[in-house]
Amino acid sequence: MDYLGFQQTFDWLPVISTREIEKAFPGFDRNALTRWQKKGYLQKIRNGFYRFTSRRLKSDSDIFFIANRIYQPSYVSLQSAMRWYDFIPEGVFTVTSVSTLKTIRFSTPVGAFSYGSLKPELFWGYHLETYGDFRIRIADPAKALLDFLYLNPHLATEDHFFELRLNMMEIKEKLDFRVFERYLGHFSSPALQARADSFMKFIKAYAFAI
Repeated sequence: MDYLGFQQTFDWLPVISTREIEKAFPGFDRNALTRWQKKGYLQKIRNGFYRFTSRRLKSDSDIFFIANRIYQPSYVSLQSAMRWYDFIPEGVFTVTSVSTLKTIRFSTPVGAFSYGSLKPELFWGYHLETYGDFRIRIADPAKALLDFLYLNPHLATEDHFFELRLNMMEIKEKLDFRVFERYLGHFSSPALQARADSFMKFIKAYAFAI
């Protein structure tokens, strides 16, 4: 197989796995990937995952798609999802996700990716967001906040919540408070319940004062 045939097969994808390559081209010589990297055609994201250097990353959606693919199962959550919904004002330089696998971080040529670990029974509360020909797994607004509180147990006081610089107008508009309470109950965690109650009291005091 030559490079042109390879490119025509996969150049529509933001990231390509060696599993997909071997499925499309049985008996594929992996040494070709090394040669094409040396020629500048391909960029290695992490072991088993590559991208075409000629394909420009178009938006956060491309990066989120890559985050979903390079560590599975996972979905975008925490600060990245909170920024997606404009709940926090600052850009997030590390793409944050959650997974049922171990906590891990990757530094790659296209950015940093971190994955917090959830128990399998907490791996829910996300949806598929469509962009172009692709779909990305991203937390619902309520689950993004709860994942964040769950994995950051030091956040417990009003001062801590102030430091997040939350956009109260966006939270008031986009967060379904009933869904938040229902999702919270599924965690079955008294410690999280207490912190989430404090967080919600803080949100309601300031969001509904606007």
